[in-house]
Amino acid sequence: MAARWGPGFAVVEVGVALAIISVTTVNSILPDLRRDLGATTSDLQWVVSGYLLAYGLAMVVTGRLGDVWGRRPTFLTGAAVFTTGSLVAATAPDAQVLLVARLVQGFGAGFLNPQATALIRDLVPAPSRARVFGWYEAVAGAAIAVGPFIGGVLAELGGGPSGWRWVFWVNVPIGLLVIAGGARWLPEPKPATVSGRADVVGVALLWAGLAALLVPVFELSDLPAGVVVASLAGAVVLFAVFTAWEQRVHRRGGDPVVDLRLFAKRAYSTGAGLNVAYMAGYTALFYVLTLYLRSGLGLSQVQAGAMQLPVAVGAAVAAPIIGRRGSGRPRVVQLIGVVLMVVGALITWGLAEVFGDRIATLLWCLVVPLIGIGVGGSLVMTMNLALMNAAMPADEAGSGNAVRQTSARVGATVGTSTVGAVFAAVLGASGAASTVRADWDRALSAGMAMSAGFLALMLVPVGVDLVGFLRERRRPQR
Repeated sequence: MAARWGPGFAVVEVGVALAIISVTTVNSILPDLRRDLGATTSDLQWVVSGYLLAYGLAMVVTGRLGDVWGRRPTFLTGAAVFTTGSLVAATAPDAQVLLVARLVQGFGAGFLNPQATALIRDLVPAPSRARVFGWYEAVAGAAIAVGPFIGGVLAELGGGPSGWRWVFWVNVPIGLLVIAGGARWLPEPKPATVSGRADVVGVALLWAGLAALLVPVFELSDLPAGVVVASLAGAVVLFAVFTAWEQRVHRRGGDPVVDLRLFAKRAYSTGAGLNVAYMAGYTALFYVLTLYLRSGLGLSQVQAGAMQLPVAVGAAVAAPIIGRRGSGRPRVVQLIGVVLMVVGALITWGLAEVFGDRIATLLWCLVVPLIGIGVGGSLVMTMNLALMNAAMPADEAGSGNAVRQTSARVGATVGTSTVGAVFAAVLGASGAASTVRADWDRALSAGMAMSAGFLALMLVPVGVDLVGFLRERRRPQR
């Protein structure tokens, strides 16, 4: 059986790994972009968060597109767009071109993720799915953590002031291999289960709402408070109008861009909330930690990135095991994972505060809590992926996973942007160029506190789902 679906699964994993690794590979090269391209603090934030914004905006459309057009052609289109964006980024002459290239990259990545879990459902027989989803989440969780290390290694291997370009160059041949492998091994498109009529108004309303929510968050430190509040209020109004419109489309027999009926299922709605909190805390933690190690403590690109490898090890080891053995009590496993992540983040913060002047001691002490964060992340997301997919009808797998992934990208964008803005504000006018150690220590405290707070918010959706599930189990016994 593995011989039939193994190569196709490998193509999916490599494509998704490229998209996710690219979220954090740039973390290690931000100081190089400032030096080589003259990028401002705002430019650097857009290099990170702009990718996430385009990623999230694309997914709300491409999930449904995969259900209509076919998952293989949609996946291959995403790989082609992502590879093109990488090529432009590798040759960017200035920060503005790089920002556009990152948006293109993110848009292409947004084609890949919604199709991935749907393709796994098509490729893998039901008895093997829990284990395979475990491997999928292992790669996804490890990819974010290993990104800064890979970025640092590639930049150093590239050598010279423009070594950072290899962070993008390497995506080009790998992207071409994904396209060739996908054309060979991914399953043929199935007949569309929904109509091809595009819900253009729904897409426009959702994109406008997400933009109103996220763009002011990017510029939090540069916009007047009144503008930020007005934009966020506008986002609430746009989402309300979007909800009313989607309900209208459904009543008239059309195909809404988001099937809101999915949110009536507790496992799906709480899972989406969990995604937001998880990614907000997870990506923000790595953003803060990489900047602190790289610019605050003066570690090299490779050293700063290598310090996050324990997270990748924890995620890679735990996810397959949990995929096989944790399916009996997924909600309890999630709760344990949340506790591990929050405790790990708090210990990491405390160790950085205590041993900041003894770099070698700090680096060794960080290994255990970082492994704990990786293990906890695998427990949370492997079970969440299984629970949310179990709540989706098969013919809604593409759009259902698109919303699932969009919630994660929204969380990552909010986390990175808000924590990044606070981090920069604490550093003061000198920003990431500051050489004052006390500034970096204060910025680390603020950033880590916010990251741990986002992670702690996961307790809300996990608790709601667990309590609801226990009530449902008791009800038939009365």
